[in-house]
Amino acid sequence: MTNKQLETRLKVFAYVLVGIFFIILARLWYMQIIRGEHYSTLAEGNRIRRIPVTAPRGIFYDRNGEPLVSSRLSFTVSILPTALTENREEVYEELAEIIGISSSEIKQEVEKSANRPFEPVRLLRDASPEIVTKIEERRLDLPGVIVEEMPVRNYIYGEFASHLFGYLGKISEEELVQWRDEGYRMTDVVGKTGLERVYEKYLKGQDGGEQVEVDAAGRPISLLGFANPVPGNDLLLTIDHKVQLAAEEALDQQLEAMAKSKYPNAKAGSVVVLDVETGQVLAMASKPGYDPNSFVGGISSKELEEMLKNPYHPFTSRVLRVAEPPGSIFKLITATAALETGKVTLHDRFYCTGKDRYGKRCWRHSGHGQQTLLEGIKNSCNIVFYELGRRVGIDELARYARMYGLGKPTGFELPGERAGLVPDRQWKRENFKRADNQIWYEAETMDVAIGQGALQTTPLQMASAIAAIGNGGTIYRPYVVQKVLSPEGEELKSFQPVATGQLQVSPDTLAVLRQGMQDVTDPGGTAYGAFAGFPVAVGGKTGTAQNSQGDDHAWFVALAPIEDPEVAIVVFIEQGGSGGGFAAPVARKVLASYFNVEQKEEQAAQKASSQGAENESDGGQTPSQEQSAPEEEPQAQELPSDVPALPPSNNTSPEEQEEAEQLDEG
Repeated sequence: MTNKQLETRLKVFAYVLVGIFFIILARLWYMQIIRGEHYSTLAEGNRIRRIPVTAPRGIFYDRNGEPLVSSRLSFTVSILPTALTENREEVYEELAEIIGISSSEIKQEVEKSANRPFEPVRLLRDASPEIVTKIEERRLDLPGVIVEEMPVRNYIYGEFASHLFGYLGKISEEELVQWRDEGYRMTDVVGKTGLERVYEKYLKGQDGGEQVEVDAAGRPISLLGFANPVPGNDLLLTIDHKVQLAAEEALDQQLEAMAKSKYPNAKAGSVVVLDVETGQVLAMASKPGYDPNSFVGGISSKELEEMLKNPYHPFTSRVLRVAEPPGSIFKLITATAALETGKVTLHDRFYCTGKDRYGKRCWRHSGHGQQTLLEGIKNSCNIVFYELGRRVGIDELARYARMYGLGKPTGFELPGERAGLVPDRQWKRENFKRADNQIWYEAETMDVAIGQGALQTTPLQMASAIAAIGNGGTIYRPYVVQKVLSPEGEELKSFQPVATGQLQVSPDTLAVLRQGMQDVTDPGGTAYGAFAGFPVAVGGKTGTAQNSQGDDHAWFVALAPIEDPEVAIVVFIEQGGSGGGFAAPVARKVLASYFNVEQKEEQAAQKASSQGAENESDGGQTPSQEQSAPEEEPQAQELPSDVPALPPSNNTSPEEQEEAEQLDEG
């Protein structure tokens, strides 16, 4: 090789080296400057795990500051996508065997989070210690699987106020799109129903995070950094824990006892207690219920299916979403209309022989004899109120019913409240097709006058109406949240009583109604057997409403103490028969709790009155009185076949269907 050839080759080699150098330099520049952050993240991802730390949700307190719903720490099984190896399918299979979730579901959840590879995919919340132990034992075979300590919801008293509190479920894709700008992630759980849903934005805290150095197997070695999560805001409720508990227990006990009575189909009911001067809800119970804790770790498909197929719909709040004829408790509104329109005085006399000239019957087939208005309320005499309905007419009856707030939602915080129905001439014209069926008949007015026919109300509507009788005529919007508080206790938002209407009635009329209610619980009244010996003067009204789907429904409403009312209470038992015999005793137990009646004193009083309460019905017989059959409202006039169907309480409503869909998402 000549020198010239050697020199040429050296030059070529030098050019190649320089070219390679510039290529390497360009690549380094691209990796360090253009993609530096990306590769830095990948490098750290092999050694450092960034794990979001979920903030605990806000606490629910009762009116006295007692926690009702809180958060607790639990184990959560998650997968970190960046730590998965090529054998991820084997990891899915092995993990599925441990946690009881199919491998296909695990794979699907991981794939949903493909655009967030550094966020843990949370698969099982509130995992048992046994599951955690199995995972730790197989740690080397489960790369990418981690166990986190996270706060989960703790419904301290189980089914207690479950319809009011609601439950949590995994965020849906629609919710994620809707709330994406507010910091929500695919792995979050959110409120699905109840207060959890309505106050979701207040209750959700601000998540923190931690940086953890891990070894090749993904096991934590050291904590490199930590940002504290900020807990959610708290809710101070109007609920009184003791009164709510008494309502839940009394309703449970009564339904259990009725399984062995002549009303074995009485499987559902509700109780609501209001402060008459503010509309604050002191208790709101609905049965059957459910335990929101079932949803904390993810409810099983089998358990959810059983709950959804339950014919008594445990997810339905019967205080808000069941509208039924109120029966004889509506007679208080009929009496209001008659007094205010001058159609009756306290001196007017009616004569009850057991049926009127139109063939409509009183519940007491032998008749009540001569009756005044007050005696008609006390004895719940149908004949008196048939006549008052005729005198007043449907237009005035409907006007006063709406004045009391019936026929429209009360405005309570929770969604899905039924409006009920106040039927009148216009309603018939709008809802019947044939011209002859659009005529309003006097017999229909008489049915409405005793709380039957097409009339429908919810327990919450009736509670609001009865509270107005007790407070001088103001209709308040019922509410259950007093304040929203920061985790440090600072008041962020408060709620005050809101008057939504005013009864245009005289104080004298309200005084007559309260006197009539007091007579109902006095000797001879239809609720005397339930309240004999009770140390607080209670005014009440019993009701038995016919039910085309089965046995009659039982109603009872009350004000206490009747001389200066503090609380209004409504008890409703589906297919419970007699309001005086079965609904009123529930009210007594709840009021005993509210007024701190000592248990021994209460037991002695109940024992003393047991003879009077024996075979008690809305007839309210005492030992010295003639025994009679339970109050039975006469059959309402049969409506023509083209009237729009009104859904009975044991049918699935659109709101329930929507709730079922939310459950499936959760």
